[in-house]
Order: sequence, then structure tokens, then C-alpha cells
Amino acid sequence: MKTFVINNSEELKNYFDKENYFYNVDGNLEVNCSLNFKYSLIVKGYLFIKAGEHIKAGGYIEAGWSIKAGEYIEAGGYIEAGESIEVGWYIFSFIFKISAKNIFTKFLPFYREFYADMLPMKKWRKEILDENNCWNDLKKLPNKEEIIEICTWEGWHWIIRGQLECFFGLKESFMSPIEEK
Repeated sequence: MKTFVINNSEELKNYFDKENYFYNVDGNLEVNCSLNFKYSLIVKGYLFIKAGEHIKAGGYIEAGWSIKAGEYIEAGGYIEAGESIEVGWYIFSFIFKISAKNIFTKFLPFYREFYADMLPMKKWRKEILDENNCWNDLKKLPNKEEIIEICTWEGWHWIIRGQLECFFGLKESFMSPIEEK
């Protein structure tokens, strides 16, 4: 499968399908910049965004094999990869639909207030809201038993639960649940 390389977001326009209003890459795509775009993106092979860069799409993001970004991935639609999705920070779909066999993340989506107000984390509300505390400091607040209690709380969406498990070091990756057809 051929690998295409783009070095700036202007070059992404070369792959725009005007008839169907999405970006279409018939092969692998290596990107040496952050991508912010309005429409959807389909990559037949793997999609790799260099370290320190991100993908932000108004539509969906789909790769036949894998998606990798140094920072974060956000999409207005679904995010799907045949094998894996790996991000240096977090992943978020505004329709809460992410699909891959393995999803690797290191940080949490959303803002401090979101987590501070969640039932299993209210105990550390003051520390979470204190912006002098780095997120890595916040990982150290609960003990192992409390971390398990936080992550097994039934109120989390599976996407948030998986990212919490990675954030707290319980897992290296998580997978999307099997959808019934």
C-alpha cells in the first residue's frame, strides 16, 4: 500500500472528494502537522500524525488499520480504526462512538470541573480544581483500592472508563465493546 506524506494542512485539500464531501486517501497517510478540518477523513491504511500534533475533525475519522497522534484526536462524528488507536493525550468523539481493537491513551478528555463533580472523585474535588496541581499529581491522590473503585463506578461511559484506567495505570490500553449487529 502506498504511503502519502503531507507537511501542512493545505496539502490535505489534494485528497478532498468534492462529490462526497470528505477527504479520501487510498493508502497510508503520514502527517507532519496538526490537522483541523470540517469534513470527514477516510484513510485506507494507517494514519500517523507525528509526535506533538493532533487531529480535529468536524466529521468522522476512519482508518483501515490504525490511527496514531502525538497529542489528541477529536471528531464530531465517529473515530474508527481496524486495529488500534494510539494518542499521546486523549481521544474524544462528540457522538461517543470510538471503535478499535486496542485504544491507547495517557490523559483524560474534558475539564477539571467534570471530574471534580463525579461521585467517585468528589473526595478530591478541592485538589482537582486547584490548577496548581498538575494532572500527574492528581494521579497520586487515590490509593490503588480507591483507583479501582473510581474506575469501576457504573456511572462512567465506557470511553471515559477506559481512559481513566489508562490514566491511573491500571491498563496500558482498552478496547471498544463489541456492538451487536
